[in-house]
Amino acid sequence: MDYKHIPVLLKEVLEILNPQAGQNFVDATLGGGGYSKAIIEKVKPNGKLLSIDLDLVALENIKFQISNIKNWQIVHGNFRDIDKAVVRHKFPVPNGIVADLGLSSYQLDQSERGISFQKKELLDMRFDQSQEQEDAKFILNNYSIDQLIKIFKEYGEEKFAAQIARKVQETRTKNQIKFTSDLYQVIKDALPKPLKHRADDSARRVFQALRIAVNHELENLQEFLPKAFGLLAPGGRLAVVSFHSLEDRLVKKYFTGLSKGCVCPPDFPICRCGRNPQARLLNKKPITASPEEIKNNPRSKPAKLRAVEKL
Repeated sequence: MDYKHIPVLLKEVLEILNPQAGQNFVDATLGGGGYSKAIIEKVKPNGKLLSIDLDLVALENIKFQISNIKNWQIVHGNFRDIDKAVVRHKFPVPNGIVADLGLSSYQLDQSERGISFQKKELLDMRFDQSQEQEDAKFILNNYSIDQLIKIFKEYGEEKFAAQIARKVQETRTKNQIKFTSDLYQVIKDALPKPLKHRADDSARRVFQALRIAVNHELENLQEFLPKAFGLLAPGGRLAVVSFHSLEDRLVKKYFTGLSKGCVCPPDFPICRCGRNPQARLLNKKPITASPEEIKNNPRSKPAKLRAVEKL
């Protein structure tokens, strides 16, 4: 199996989490296993690691490699259900949790799920193909114009969302939109003539929007963050690597809220909310990839790492 993926911001994630021998960690999004492999080396021989992923191909890839590694549990599941995974597998209270919200190189280049518009594939986009759920093809051929506009605008921040949605409806009345090449042509046809040469930019945003909608990525992240933080031991750390502004905003807002104390209006003479900070921000500004890492792995460029420590 050729499951390729270069872990992004690996050095920075390890510095933030600071795993020590005997500690317990959860890698909520296993992927190619880059973070997990590095963490298990730091916490062995007595520390434990729980790694979760929705993609069965990723799990099989890692299981093939770790047959002789003790104290490393591999779990099929959604990272939003991290609390259930920890309870079900009787995993100790974690000292740290990490989630990399990006796609693996395998998912983009080799999975044949239609996540990228750069080659012709069926429009699927599901991370977990073992589950019966609406795929990208179903959404494009069945959702209303208003639903499509909302997806393209909210999840893709696409300026021409309405024009593209109307072109989708017009096209699907004649033939189903089945392949990535079909959707790319729809997007290109929908753009104003002077902007057709920039169809790749709109395609990137629309494909992202569909992928987010298919996999409920933002809803899953919103569920994951409080569950993960709640699981941590005092002094435990939660690190999240995001790859687009929608994810980063959610993470920033949640982490900032955890770090705030009193939220009473400024004109209150004394605090009435009694709220104390629950966490300490480990970096006020997101950590991004170095020029050297970007040169070696261009897909690391949009990555943003944020982390908190539980008080």
